[in-house]
Amino acid sequence: MKIRCGLIGFGTVGSGVYTLLQKHRTDIYKKTGVDIELVTICDVRDIKDKVNVPVTGSWQDVVNDASIDVVIELIGGIEPAKTIILSALNAGKSVVTANKKLLAESGNDIFTASQKAKGALAFEAAIGGGIPCVAALRNGLVGNAIQSVVGILNGTTNYILTRMAEDGMSFDEALKLAQAKGYAEADPTFDIEGFDAAHKIALLSMLAYNVRVSMQNIYIEGITKITSLDIKYAHEMGYTIKLLGVSRMVDDKLDIRLQPVMIPFTHPLASVRNEFNAVMYNGDMTGAVTLYGKGAGSLPTASAVVSDVVSIAQKQNGIKDSVYIANDAQYLSSDDRMLRYYVRLHTEDRAGILSKISGVFASYNISIASVIQKEVNAPYVPLVITTHAAREAAMHKAKQDIEQFNFVNGQVMVIPIEDFNSTGE
Repeated sequence: MKIRCGLIGFGTVGSGVYTLLQKHRTDIYKKTGVDIELVTICDVRDIKDKVNVPVTGSWQDVVNDASIDVVIELIGGIEPAKTIILSALNAGKSVVTANKKLLAESGNDIFTASQKAKGALAFEAAIGGGIPCVAALRNGLVGNAIQSVVGILNGTTNYILTRMAEDGMSFDEALKLAQAKGYAEADPTFDIEGFDAAHKIALLSMLAYNVRVSMQNIYIEGITKITSLDIKYAHEMGYTIKLLGVSRMVDDKLDIRLQPVMIPFTHPLASVRNEFNAVMYNGDMTGAVTLYGKGAGSLPTASAVVSDVVSIAQKQNGIKDSVYIANDAQYLSSDDRMLRYYVRLHTEDRAGILSKISGVFASYNISIASVIQKEVNAPYVPLVITTHAAREAAMHKAKQDIEQFNFVNGQVMVIPIEDFNSTGE
Protein backbone atom coordinates (compact mmCIF):
# COMPACT_ATOMS: atom_id res chain seq x y z
CA MET A 1 0.00 0.00 0.00
CA LYS A 2 1.42 3.37 -1.01
CA ILE A 3 0.55 6.46 1.00
CA ARG A 4 1.54 9.88 -0.36
CA CYS A 5 2.48 12.59 2.13
CA GLY A 6 3.02 16.34 2.03
CA LEU A 7 5.31 17.75 4.72
CA ILE A 8 4.71 21.33 5.92
CA GLY A 9 7.61 22.62 7.98
CA PHE A 10 11.25 21.60 7.60
CA GLY A 11 12.60 22.53 11.01
CA THR A 12 14.02 20.20 13.65
CA VAL A 13 11.25 17.61 13.45
CA GLY A 14 10.46 18.06 9.76
CA SER A 15 14.06 17.45 8.76
CA GLY A 16 14.05 14.43 11.08
CA VAL A 17 11.04 12.98 9.25
CA TYR A 18 12.83 13.45 5.92
CA THR A 19 16.01 11.80 7.27
CA LEU A 20 14.09 8.88 8.74
CA LEU A 21 12.22 8.17 5.50
CA GLN A 22 15.42 8.42 3.46
CA LYS A 23 17.01 5.83 5.73
CA HIS A 24 14.15 3.48 6.59
CA ARG A 25 11.45 3.75 3.89
CA THR A 26 12.24 0.31 2.48
CA ASP A 27 12.42 -1.29 5.93
CA ILE A 28 9.09 0.26 6.93
CA TYR A 29 7.51 -1.24 3.80
CA LYS A 30 8.93 -4.68 4.57
CA LYS A 31 7.68 -4.54 8.17
CA THR A 32 4.25 -3.02 7.60
CA GLY A 33 3.32 -3.23 3.93
CA VAL A 34 3.05 0.58 3.88
CA ASP A 35 5.20 2.50 1.38
CA ILE A 36 5.47 6.13 2.50
CA GLU A 37 6.21 8.49 -0.38
CA LEU A 38 7.12 12.06 0.49
CA VAL A 39 5.62 14.01 -2.42
CA THR A 40 6.21 17.66 -1.47
CA ILE A 41 7.90 19.67 1.26
CA CYS A 42 6.65 23.14 2.14
CA ASP A 43 8.90 25.63 3.91
CA VAL A 44 9.30 29.39 3.71
CA ARG A 45 13.09 28.98 3.46
CA ASP A 46 15.00 27.85 0.41
CA ILE A 47 15.79 24.20 1.14
CA LYS A 48 15.96 22.85 -2.41
CA ASP A 49 19.63 21.93 -2.06
CA LYS A 50 18.93 19.90 1.11
CA VAL A 51 16.27 17.51 -0.23
CA ASN A 52 15.56 15.42 -3.30
CA VAL A 53 11.78 16.02 -3.48
CA PRO A 54 9.84 19.03 -4.82
CA VAL A 55 9.71 22.08 -2.54
CA THR A 56 7.10 24.83 -2.31
CA GLY A 57 6.71 27.94 -0.21
CA SER A 58 2.89 27.74 -0.15
CA TRP A 59 1.05 25.35 2.16
CA GLN A 60 -1.97 25.61 -0.14
CA ASP A 61 0.02 23.69 -2.77
CA VAL A 62 0.16 20.75 -0.38
CA VAL A 63 -3.43 20.88 0.86
CA ASN A 64 -4.85 21.32 -2.65
CA ASP A 65 -2.82 18.50 -4.19
CA ALA A 66 -5.40 15.77 -4.88
CA SER A 67 -2.70 13.09 -4.99
CA ILE A 68 -1.63 13.68 -1.37
CA ASP A 69 -3.25 11.40 1.24
CA VAL A 70 -1.67 12.74 4.44
CA VAL A 71 -0.63 16.27 5.39
CA ILE A 72 2.11 16.38 8.03
CA GLU A 73 1.96 19.73 9.85
CA LEU A 74 5.19 20.55 11.71
CA ILE A 75 5.36 24.36 11.75
CA GLY A 76 4.03 24.79 15.31
CA GLY A 77 2.12 27.72 16.82
CA ILE A 78 -1.57 28.49 16.47
CA GLU A 79 -1.81 30.12 13.03
CA PRO A 80 -1.49 29.30 10.22
CA ALA A 81 -1.21 25.75 11.63
CA LYS A 82 -4.87 25.63 12.67
CA THR A 83 -6.06 26.82 9.24
CA ILE A 84 -3.78 24.30 7.54
CA ILE A 85 -5.09 21.38 9.59
CA LEU A 86 -8.75 22.33 9.19
CA SER A 87 -8.27 22.91 5.45
CA ALA A 88 -6.62 19.52 5.04
CA LEU A 89 -9.35 17.73 6.98
CA ASN A 90 -12.05 19.53 4.99
CA ALA A 91 -10.28 18.45 1.80
CA GLY A 92 -10.66 14.81 2.84
CA LYS A 93 -7.03 14.30 3.82
CA SER A 94 -5.64 12.80 6.99
CA VAL A 95 -3.42 14.98 9.19
CA VAL A 96 -0.42 14.15 11.37
CA THR A 97 0.79 16.91 13.68
CA ALA A 98 3.23 17.45 16.55
CA ASN A 99 1.58 20.73 17.56
CA LYS A 100 0.88 20.35 21.28
CA LYS A 101 0.26 24.07 21.85
CA LEU A 102 -2.43 24.24 19.18
CA LEU A 103 -4.23 21.07 20.26
CA ALA A 104 -4.11 21.91 23.98
CA GLU A 105 -5.12 25.57 23.67
CA SER A 106 -7.34 25.58 20.59
CA GLY A 107 -8.01 21.97 19.67
CA ASN A 108 -11.78 21.83 20.06
CA ASP A 109 -12.52 22.91 16.47
CA ILE A 110 -9.92 20.48 15.16
CA PHE A 111 -11.18 17.51 17.18
CA THR A 112 -14.76 18.25 16.08
CA ALA A 113 -13.70 18.54 12.44
CA SER A 114 -11.74 15.28 12.63
CA GLN A 115 -14.79 13.38 13.87
CA LYS A 116 -16.75 14.46 10.79
CA ALA A 117 -13.90 14.27 8.28
CA LYS A 118 -13.12 11.46 5.89
CA GLY A 119 -9.47 11.51 6.95
CA ALA A 120 -7.97 10.88 10.37
CA LEU A 121 -6.15 13.12 12.85
CA ALA A 122 -3.04 11.73 14.59
CA PHE A 123 -0.78 13.51 17.08
CA GLU A 124 1.44 10.99 18.86
CA ALA A 125 4.45 13.28 18.34
CA ALA A 126 2.72 16.15 20.18
CA ILE A 127 3.05 14.49 23.56
CA GLY A 128 5.79 11.96 24.15
CA GLY A 129 8.16 12.35 21.22
CA GLY A 130 9.41 8.81 20.70
CA ILE A 131 7.27 7.45 23.56
CA PRO A 132 3.98 5.93 22.28
CA CYS A 133 1.77 7.66 24.87
CA VAL A 134 -1.27 8.09 22.62
CA ALA A 135 -1.07 4.57 21.15
CA ALA A 136 -0.99 3.14 24.67
CA LEU A 137 -4.18 4.99 25.64
CA ARG A 138 -6.06 4.42 22.39
CA ASN A 139 -5.09 0.79 21.92
CA GLY A 140 -3.16 -0.96 24.67
CA LEU A 141 -5.23 0.42 27.57
CA VAL A 142 -8.57 0.80 25.80
CA GLY A 143 -10.15 -1.84 28.08
CA ASN A 144 -9.37 0.24 31.18
CA ALA A 145 -10.96 3.12 32.99
CA ILE A 146 -7.92 5.35 33.48
CA GLN A 147 -7.71 6.46 37.09
CA SER A 148 -4.67 8.70 36.84
CA VAL A 149 -1.91 9.98 34.58
CA VAL A 150 1.40 11.06 36.10
CA GLY A 151 4.36 12.04 33.99
CA ILE A 152 7.75 13.66 33.55
CA LEU A 153 6.85 15.39 30.30
CA ASN A 154 9.71 17.75 29.50
CA GLY A 155 13.30 16.66 28.89
CA THR A 156 14.83 20.12 29.40
CA THR A 157 13.54 20.52 32.95
CA ASN A 158 14.31 16.92 33.86
CA TYR A 159 17.89 17.37 32.65
CA ILE A 160 18.27 20.55 34.74
CA LEU A 161 16.87 18.90 37.89
CA THR A 162 19.10 15.86 37.34
CA ARG A 163 22.23 17.97 37.13
CA MET A 164 21.21 19.94 40.21
CA ALA A 165 20.61 16.70 42.12
CA GLU A 166 23.68 14.75 40.97
CA ASP A 167 26.28 17.50 40.52
CA GLY A 168 25.14 20.04 43.10
CA MET A 169 24.68 22.70 40.43
CA SER A 170 22.56 25.78 40.93
CA PHE A 171 19.55 26.23 38.66
CA ASP A 172 21.39 28.84 36.57
CA GLU A 173 24.45 26.60 36.15
CA ALA A 174 22.34 23.61 35.12
CA LEU A 175 20.33 25.71 32.67
CA LYS A 176 23.50 26.99 30.98
CA LEU A 177 24.77 23.42 30.64
CA ALA A 178 21.43 22.32 29.15
CA GLN A 179 21.67 25.14 26.61
CA ALA A 180 25.27 24.25 25.77
CA LYS A 181 24.25 20.63 25.10
CA GLY A 182 21.25 21.65 23.00
CA TYR A 183 18.61 20.43 25.47
CA ALA A 184 17.36 23.96 26.21
CA GLU A 185 16.50 26.77 23.81
CA ALA A 186 18.20 30.16 23.91
CA ASP A 187 14.89 31.38 25.39
CA PRO A 188 13.95 28.44 27.65
CA THR A 189 10.82 30.06 29.15
CA PHE A 190 8.32 27.69 27.53
CA ASP A 191 10.09 24.71 29.14
CA ILE A 192 11.32 25.95 32.51
CA GLU A 193 8.05 27.72 33.39
CA GLY A 194 6.13 24.50 32.71
CA PHE A 195 4.00 25.49 29.71
CA ASP A 196 5.30 22.76 27.39
CA ALA A 197 4.59 19.99 29.89
CA ALA A 198 1.22 21.54 30.83
CA HIS A 199 0.08 21.27 27.20
CA LYS A 200 1.00 17.59 27.26
CA ILE A 201 -0.82 16.73 30.50
CA ALA A 202 -3.87 18.56 29.12
CA LEU A 203 -3.86 16.42 25.96
CA LEU A 204 -3.27 13.21 27.88
CA SER A 205 -6.18 14.07 30.18
CA MET A 206 -8.50 14.66 27.22
CA LEU A 207 -7.61 11.23 25.85
CA ALA A 208 -7.70 9.46 29.21
CA TYR A 209 -11.00 10.83 30.48
CA ASN A 210 -12.77 11.99 27.28
CA VAL A 211 -13.29 15.50 28.62
CA ARG A 212 -12.48 18.91 27.18
CA VAL A 213 -9.70 20.51 29.24
CA SER A 214 -9.14 24.24 29.49
CA MET A 215 -5.56 25.42 30.00
CA GLN A 216 -6.88 28.16 32.27
CA ASN A 217 -7.94 25.52 34.78
CA ILE A 218 -4.52 23.90 35.10
CA TYR A 219 -2.28 25.02 37.94
CA ILE A 220 1.13 25.57 36.29
CA GLU A 221 4.40 26.17 38.13
CA GLY A 222 7.89 25.77 36.67
CA ILE A 223 11.23 24.93 38.27
CA THR A 224 12.92 28.34 38.39
CA LYS A 225 12.50 28.68 42.18
CA ILE A 226 13.94 25.26 43.03
CA THR A 227 17.32 25.53 44.78
CA SER A 228 20.08 23.03 45.47
CA LEU A 229 19.15 23.40 49.14
CA ASP A 230 15.62 22.11 48.44
CA ILE A 231 17.06 19.14 46.57
CA LYS A 232 19.48 18.43 49.44
CA TYR A 233 16.71 18.44 52.06
CA ALA A 234 14.48 16.31 49.81
CA HIS A 235 17.24 13.69 49.52
CA GLU A 236 17.75 13.65 53.27
CA MET A 237 14.04 12.82 53.64
CA GLY A 238 14.13 10.09 50.98
CA TYR A 239 12.64 12.10 48.11
CA THR A 240 13.68 13.55 44.78
CA ILE A 241 12.17 16.60 43.07
CA LYS A 242 10.60 16.19 39.62
CA LEU A 243 8.48 18.48 37.48
CA LEU A 244 5.34 16.36 37.22
CA GLY A 245 2.12 16.55 35.30
CA VAL A 246 -0.51 15.00 37.55
CA SER A 247 -4.04 14.23 36.43
CA ARG A 248 -6.67 12.27 38.36
CA MET A 249 -10.43 11.90 38.41
CA VAL A 250 -11.75 12.48 41.92
CA ASP A 251 -15.53 12.02 42.27
CA ASP A 252 -16.01 12.93 38.59
CA LYS A 253 -13.89 16.07 39.00
CA LEU A 254 -10.55 16.51 37.26
CA ASP A 255 -7.57 17.13 39.52
CA ILE A 256 -4.94 18.43 37.09
CA ARG A 257 -1.72 20.33 37.73
CA LEU A 258 1.85 20.76 36.53
CA GLN A 259 4.40 21.63 39.20
CA PRO A 260 7.57 20.52 41.01
CA VAL A 261 6.72 17.60 43.28
CA MET A 262 8.68 15.54 45.80
CA ILE A 263 8.38 11.81 45.11
CA PRO A 264 9.96 8.89 47.02
CA PHE A 265 13.21 7.39 45.74
CA THR A 266 11.30 4.10 45.45
CA HIS A 267 8.81 5.44 42.89
CA PRO A 268 9.47 4.37 39.26
CA LEU A 269 9.56 7.99 38.04
CA ALA A 270 12.26 8.94 40.57
CA SER A 271 14.93 7.14 38.52
CA VAL A 272 14.13 8.96 35.25
CA ARG A 273 17.27 10.99 34.58
CA ASN A 274 18.60 13.68 32.27
CA GLU A 275 16.58 14.42 29.09
CA PHE A 276 14.42 11.31 29.37
CA ASN A 277 10.67 11.45 29.93
CA ALA A 278 8.23 8.93 31.38
CA VAL A 279 4.46 8.57 31.67
CA MET A 280 2.64 6.38 34.18
CA TYR A 281 -0.95 5.39 33.54
CA ASN A 282 -2.99 3.74 36.27
CA GLY A 283 -5.83 1.64 34.82
CA ASP A 284 -8.52 -0.11 36.80
CA MET A 285 -7.67 -3.40 35.07
CA THR A 286 -3.89 -3.17 34.55
CA GLY A 287 -2.77 -1.14 37.52
CA ALA A 288 0.28 1.03 36.89
CA VAL A 289 1.83 1.01 33.40
CA THR A 290 4.95 3.09 32.76
CA LEU A 291 6.35 4.23 29.39
CA TYR A 292 9.89 5.59 29.25
CA GLY A 293 12.06 7.17 26.57
CA LYS A 294 13.23 10.35 24.88
CA GLY A 295 10.32 12.75 24.83
CA ALA A 296 11.73 15.21 22.30
CA GLY A 297 14.40 15.70 19.68
CA SER A 298 14.47 15.49 15.93
CA LEU A 299 14.60 11.73 15.36
CA PRO A 300 12.53 10.44 18.33
CA THR A 301 9.72 12.84 17.40
CA ALA A 302 10.09 11.99 13.70
CA SER A 303 9.68 8.33 14.67
CA ALA A 304 6.30 9.15 16.25
CA VAL A 305 5.23 11.12 13.15
CA VAL A 306 6.04 8.22 10.84
CA SER A 307 4.32 5.70 13.13
CA ASP A 308 1.17 7.82 12.87
CA VAL A 309 1.38 7.79 9.07
CA VAL A 310 1.72 4.00 9.07
CA SER A 311 -1.21 3.64 11.46
CA ILE A 312 -3.41 5.85 9.25
CA ALA A 313 -2.46 3.83 6.17
CA GLN A 314 -3.23 0.52 7.85
CA LYS A 315 -6.65 1.75 8.95
CA GLN A 316 -7.51 3.51 5.70
CA ASN A 317 -10.23 1.02 4.84
CA GLY A 318 -11.23 0.24 8.40
CA ILE A 319 -12.19 2.00 11.62
CA LYS A 320 -10.79 5.51 11.97
CA ASP A 321 -9.26 6.76 15.21
CA SER A 322 -10.95 9.89 16.50
CA VAL A 323 -10.78 11.91 19.68
CA TYR A 324 -13.98 11.34 21.66
CA ILE A 325 -14.88 14.27 23.92
CA ALA A 326 -17.99 13.67 26.02
CA ASN A 327 -18.22 17.04 27.77
CA ASP A 328 -16.28 19.83 29.46
CA ALA A 329 -14.22 18.80 32.45
CA GLN A 330 -15.40 19.71 35.92
CA TYR A 331 -12.42 20.62 38.08
CA LEU A 332 -11.39 19.81 41.61
CA SER A 333 -11.04 23.06 43.52
CA SER A 334 -7.99 24.01 45.56
CA ASP A 335 -10.23 23.83 48.65
CA ASP A 336 -10.78 20.12 47.97
CA ARG A 337 -7.24 19.12 46.95
CA MET A 338 -5.45 17.53 49.91
CA LEU A 339 -1.67 17.14 49.82
CA ARG A 340 1.30 16.90 52.13
CA TYR A 341 3.79 19.75 51.80
CA TYR A 342 7.45 20.61 52.18
CA VAL A 343 7.90 24.24 53.29
CA ARG A 344 11.30 25.96 53.29
CA LEU A 345 11.99 29.49 54.49
CA HIS A 346 14.88 31.56 55.83
CA THR A 347 14.35 33.23 59.21
CA GLU A 348 16.22 35.04 61.91
CA ASP A 349 17.47 32.64 64.58
CA ARG A 350 15.78 33.81 67.77
CA ALA A 351 13.21 32.65 70.28
CA GLY A 352 9.50 32.73 69.48
CA ILE A 353 9.75 32.51 65.70
CA LEU A 354 8.72 28.88 65.36
CA SER A 355 5.68 29.43 67.58
CA LYS A 356 4.49 32.31 65.36
CA ILE A 357 4.88 30.22 62.21
CA SER A 358 3.12 27.29 63.89
CA GLY A 359 0.33 29.67 64.82
CA VAL A 360 -0.20 30.60 61.17
CA PHE A 361 -0.42 26.93 60.19
CA ALA A 362 -2.84 26.22 63.05
CA SER A 363 -5.07 29.11 61.96
CA TYR A 364 -5.54 27.36 58.60
CA ASN A 365 -5.94 23.89 60.15
CA ILE A 366 -2.56 22.71 58.84
CA SER A 367 -0.85 20.10 61.01
CA ILE A 368 2.98 20.07 61.17
CA ALA A 369 4.63 16.65 60.70
CA SER A 370 8.30 17.58 61.18
CA VAL A 371 10.65 20.54 61.62
CA ILE A 372 14.31 20.72 60.56
CA GLN A 373 16.56 23.64 61.49
CA LYS A 374 20.34 23.38 61.26
CA GLU A 375 22.73 25.89 62.74
CA VAL A 376 24.55 28.02 60.17
CA ASN A 377 26.75 31.06 60.57
CA ALA A 378 24.50 33.51 58.71
CA PRO A 379 21.96 36.25 59.51
CA TYR A 380 19.13 34.00 58.33
CA VAL A 381 18.91 30.23 58.81
CA PRO A 382 16.94 27.74 56.73
CA LEU A 383 13.85 26.32 58.41
CA VAL A 384 12.21 23.27 56.80
CA ILE A 385 8.75 22.10 57.78
CA THR A 386 6.76 19.17 56.45
CA THR A 387 3.02 18.96 56.96
CA HIS A 388 0.36 16.32 57.14
CA ALA A 389 -2.27 16.42 54.38
CA ALA A 390 -3.67 19.93 54.07
CA ARG A 391 -5.95 21.82 51.72
CA GLU A 392 -4.05 23.45 48.89
CA ALA A 393 -5.92 26.76 49.23
CA ALA A 394 -5.12 26.89 52.94
CA MET A 395 -1.44 26.25 52.28
CA HIS A 396 -1.21 29.09 49.77
CA LYS A 397 -2.84 31.47 52.28
CA ALA A 398 -0.47 30.35 55.05
CA LYS A 399 2.50 30.93 52.73
CA GLN A 400 1.36 34.48 52.04
CA ASP A 401 0.89 35.22 55.76
CA ILE A 402 4.30 33.81 56.72
CA GLU A 403 6.03 35.92 54.05
CA GLN A 404 4.69 39.04 55.78
CA PHE A 405 6.71 38.42 58.97
CA ASN A 406 9.66 40.81 59.25
CA PHE A 407 11.89 37.96 60.50
CA VAL A 408 11.42 36.01 57.23
CA ASN A 409 13.87 36.73 54.43
CA GLY A 410 12.64 36.27 50.87
CA GLN A 411 9.92 34.01 49.54
CA VAL A 412 8.69 30.85 51.17
CA MET A 413 9.17 27.72 49.03
CA VAL A 414 6.25 25.26 49.07
CA ILE A 415 6.49 21.90 47.27
CA PRO A 416 3.83 19.17 47.37
CA ILE A 417 4.91 15.74 48.60
CA GLU A 418 3.42 12.80 46.70
CA ASP A 419 3.91 9.56 48.61
CA PHE A 420 1.75 7.54 46.16
CA ASN A 421 0.22 4.19 47.01
CA SER A 422 1.50 0.65 46.67
CA THR A 423 0.71 0.51 42.94
CA GLY A 424 3.12 3.38 42.26
CA GLU A 425 0.32 5.86 41.59
